[in-house]
Amino acid sequence: MGSLYRNRKYWMFSYYQVNGKQTTISLGDLGTLTNKRKKDIKRDLEVRYESKSLNKRSGIKLDYLVEDYLEIKTKEVTRGQRSINTLNSDKNHLKRFTNYVKDKFGRLNIDEINRKILMSYMDYRFEVDKCNNTTISNNVRGIQGFFRYCLEENHIEINPTSNLKIPQPLKRTIDDIPGKTEFNKIKKYLNNYVKDYLNGDSEYNWVNIISWIQIRTGMRNGEVLTMKWNQNKKTDVGEGHSLSFVYLNNPISKLVIHFKKRRREIPIKKDIKDVLSKIKKDENSKVYVFENNIKERKTTGKKFNNTSFSRPFKSLLNEIGITENYTSHTLRHGFITDLLRQDKSIYRIGRFVGHSTSRITEVYGHLISKDLEDLIY
Repeated sequence: MGSLYRNRKYWMFSYYQVNGKQTTISLGDLGTLTNKRKKDIKRDLEVRYESKSLNKRSGIKLDYLVEDYLEIKTKEVTRGQRSINTLNSDKNHLKRFTNYVKDKFGRLNIDEINRKILMSYMDYRFEVDKCNNTTISNNVRGIQGFFRYCLEENHIEINPTSNLKIPQPLKRTIDDIPGKTEFNKIKKYLNNYVKDYLNGDSEYNWVNIISWIQIRTGMRNGEVLTMKWNQNKKTDVGEGHSLSFVYLNNPISKLVIHFKKRRREIPIKKDIKDVLSKIKKDENSKVYVFENNIKERKTTGKKFNNTSFSRPFKSLLNEIGITENYTSHTLRHGFITDLLRQDKSIYRIGRFVGHSTSRITEVYGHLISKDLEDLIY
């Protein structure tokens, strides 16, 4: 029989051999374990030890470690060190992978996952799930993060994802860019709404205002949703992890966006300042500009997310008379393309929207070429 116990941060497993010699291994930081999970882990370790297959870097199931890894990442979200979207993406990637392994190979230990299994998983995603290279690449990168954690916590000796040949993401093209007429139609509708809102002739509609800010600034939908009235200087530093911090300065004259070590500023024009000032005065939002409980005039500081925006955005497009399957990112595409059609500098556009010039050329290059053809012919 063995014993499972916690030594400060790490969980340990001790087992006495027949000759009386005690063997102890570290299982790493598994977080808080329920009694059921402790019993399951202990039983698995005892079975492996009795079969003489236990060593210092093995003995714990893949699905256990995935749960622990996601628990740690969830805590990072709570501390403001990781975005909820990244966490949900990691959950999705690892759930698919663990389900595949369990269905095809059974409940494997972490040290039993090898390069061959990973390659077979990529083949499965490509051939059975009909995923493209971009989807598979994103999936594998999420799995790589998990195995880096396992290596750091001493659960594995060799990272099976190291030097793994990942399919190259597809070169991005834009399928959901609105035509010039459509984009002008959206702009006209939203400009009229904002005019009525400022005059008191239309009620507050957060989806309309967010969409309007996007077509005025080219901001990403997630950037507008996470926009704060003020910077929290303790947490909103934008360095060291992948979170994006968006906040207004006081008094309102510019918007600051931090992403990792990058920073960009968006000047606030008078019409945007007027809208933001009215929101602050009338809607009682305290932390984020757009908070999901302001109808009740209560303040908990909770923001909207991309999912909560999608459905009402579709309704907005239907009301405008746009039937194409556009997303909120369509507005950003339209903003950038509109500037390109006005022959604005690619370098200046890139700095303003947070893209490199090469990225703009890659994504919007076919549009630039098409416009040049129109000029020639």
